[in-house]
Amino acid sequence: MTSGITFKDTQGNDVIKFENIKKNFSDDFRDVSFDLFVDFELFKAQTTLDAEEFDFLNMKKCLQKLYNKEWKSFVAFNPLEERFVIQFDLQEDGQIKVHSKLCNPMFTGKFEFDFIIDHTVVPEIIKEIDVAMTKNA
Repeated sequence: MTSGITFKDTQGNDVIKFENIKKNFSDDFRDVSFDLFVDFELFKAQTTLDAEEFDFLNMKKCLQKLYNKEWKSFVAFNPLEERFVIQFDLQEDGQIKVHSKLCNPMFTGKFEFDFIIDHTVVPEIIKEIDVAMTKNA
């Protein structure tokens, strides 16, 4: 079983998945590489990205604050090259709008999309982040 982080829409469809999360820690840098899968309506994409461990820990902290209704909106994931960004916005009905942007390496094109997740799945996402960041620690 591989550890991953999955964001599902309100119908239970996997829209964004982080898989094959590998930590590459050195004395100076805490790099994390991962495979990103996007499956939104008729658009599908797969790429490998790099981030810092901080990016994942910050996303976890932000999701906890959103779940506890301490924050209403934030950019929770904006890794190194800014080729993939996720922003979460708490809606009045308790659901969460996820705004995502995926850019190609040369920044000549981008794909932006929104989908809704139910706030009740946030604890599972937080747990998946914990598992991914403690794996091979």
